[in-house]
Amino acid sequence: MEIEQGGGLPVEFVTLHCPNCNGKIEFKEGQSFKCPYCDTEIMLKENKVYYVDQTINNYYGTTAPHTTIRPKTNLKALLLIPIVFLCIFFAYLLLTNNQKEEGNYGVTSVRTIPESEVLLHFLKDVFEKGEVMPSKEEIASIRYLAAYFSEEQWHFDYSLDDPFTNKEAEIVTYTIQDKLLNTQKIEQKDFEAFTGLTVLKLMNDYEISQSEKVSFRHLKNLKSYTGSFNESFSKIAEYFSDKSMVSELSIQIRNNNELALLLEFPNLQSLEISYMTEEVTDFQLLNKLPLKSLSLKFTNDLNWLSSLTNLESLTIDISEATDFSSFYSLNQLQKLKLTSVRNLKTLDFIQNMPNLQSLDLEYMNIANLEKLRNKSSLTKLRLSSPGQLELLDIVNSLTSLTELTVTDYYGDTSPIVAPHLKKAEITGSFIPKLEAPSLKDLTVYISGKDSTLNGAELLKYPMLEQLTAKEYGVFTEISSLNGLPNLQTLHLDETFFDEETSELFNLKHVKTLNCSKCNFQFNSEHPLTNNVLLHLTLNDVSMRVGNGDWVHEDDKVMPFFAGFSALRSFTLQDSSLQSLNFMESWQQIEVLHLENNAISNIEPLVNLPNLKKLYILGNPVQNQSALDKGIVIY
Repeated sequence: MEIEQGGGLPVEFVTLHCPNCNGKIEFKEGQSFKCPYCDTEIMLKENKVYYVDQTINNYYGTTAPHTTIRPKTNLKALLLIPIVFLCIFFAYLLLTNNQKEEGNYGVTSVRTIPESEVLLHFLKDVFEKGEVMPSKEEIASIRYLAAYFSEEQWHFDYSLDDPFTNKEAEIVTYTIQDKLLNTQKIEQKDFEAFTGLTVLKLMNDYEISQSEKVSFRHLKNLKSYTGSFNESFSKIAEYFSDKSMVSELSIQIRNNNELALLLEFPNLQSLEISYMTEEVTDFQLLNKLPLKSLSLKFTNDLNWLSSLTNLESLTIDISEATDFSSFYSLNQLQKLKLTSVRNLKTLDFIQNMPNLQSLDLEYMNIANLEKLRNKSSLTKLRLSSPGQLELLDIVNSLTSLTELTVTDYYGDTSPIVAPHLKKAEITGSFIPKLEAPSLKDLTVYISGKDSTLNGAELLKYPMLEQLTAKEYGVFTEISSLNGLPNLQTLHLDETFFDEETSELFNLKHVKTLNCSKCNFQFNSEHPLTNNVLLHLTLNDVSMRVGNGDWVHEDDKVMPFFAGFSALRSFTLQDSSLQSLNFMESWQQIEVLHLENNAISNIEPLVNLPNLKKLYILGNPVQNQSALDKGIVIY
């Protein structure tokens, strides 16, 4: 509203309200204002500064006689004063709160339940909760947790046992199969909810997004931490309420100040520095820590290692160092791993390591292994891409060897006799020459000139329990494996079976069969019969009937598996499966992984009495409610 002053110039006016009833005051001729609700009138007097004076008459009726009018108080100023005070007050609170957060990390709020759908799915499945959230106590029961994104899938290694108190703690790997979940990231702050952890490994993973305000100070038993992608150690150092509890760290160091922060962890025994800048030079500070295990990447100065005489494990990954004299001082070393240390040519220093039990050499230019001869302390030897290195008969002299890995080796191979060998990872050319009567776990690469694996050649390993065949090759004489009574697990990757598919699925002792990118050929029209196999996984397999074309519709070949009456779990994902009729006789089945198929009808599963879990995401299922409510459906 505006009114005019004597000169005719408009003067801005503010809205007035009646002091009696709070009604809006209307303008009335003669410069009087009257409340339309209670008839209270207000008189205004014009002054030279053009402000409005008001006198309030607190009665009804005609206007009272004019009295002396006090100048009107500036209402805007009065309104601004409390606002200013409120702003000052809130600014003070904000400043005080920030100071508390900087000086007292316990103030930072922590998550009690993860918000990531990926982690929630993992927890619900592990604790068999269905759609119900696991309790805080259940989440707190996890002691070991490693999260990482690999091959377009989320993986979680976890254990309910504390590896610090139970050296035999079982670490289980859980893989997310849902494609949508595997497109999502996990926020670092979600891991605050795992209050019972002693080990947390974020594996330097890019897909784990860092949080500005994150704290693990409430994880009172946390002893081991592996940072996320490019996570600052300056920030990590403040995660712990009691740094003396921490014994293992895997971090990045960018300057000497961060390196010095390690001294705040007086009981640190295992340190992995996965990245460091050239600015980092004060390595002698590490001498003040009780380190037993050290892993370094991208470092070219190794001379300072000579003072770490108590080291039991050393890993060097990618180094242009030329001086390795410090290795001669590491006489307590039990485990040594060297990767791409290109200027190291000899293993002379091995003579000064009487306790060395494990040696791992990858992409190395070692001239020979003669210094390993008769190394009775050595129990594990791994050689990957050893170049022109010749094994000769060195392995035969390693009488205590229990694990042997030789991959991408193209030199000559002498007969190997390893009476105590329990685990081996080798190319197919080693099979005829390896005598290992105690062998239990064998991985064979069957590609190139060694592209055929003959099952009959494996009979000389009577103790064999697990067999893995990798890379594209042909597996023949499958039925010979029936002569290995302890062989219960087969992992087959890119393996072709010619006409021996039926023999594979009729093995007498195998209870777990995992086939990835395998080729099967069915030569009979009759279903297969197997009452031994408990767990079957078919991942991206190719199948055909007779010599016909490869079948793209799973429904044409899955009836061949109808007679697998002992199955407890079955996995067929990312395929074209529509019908489940072939499962009707699987009375022992407990878990089905059928994600990302074309299944619309699950009626055939209604009469499976032992079915407990059904993973059916990514299918156009129309009658999910047909199943018993006791079956957990994901």
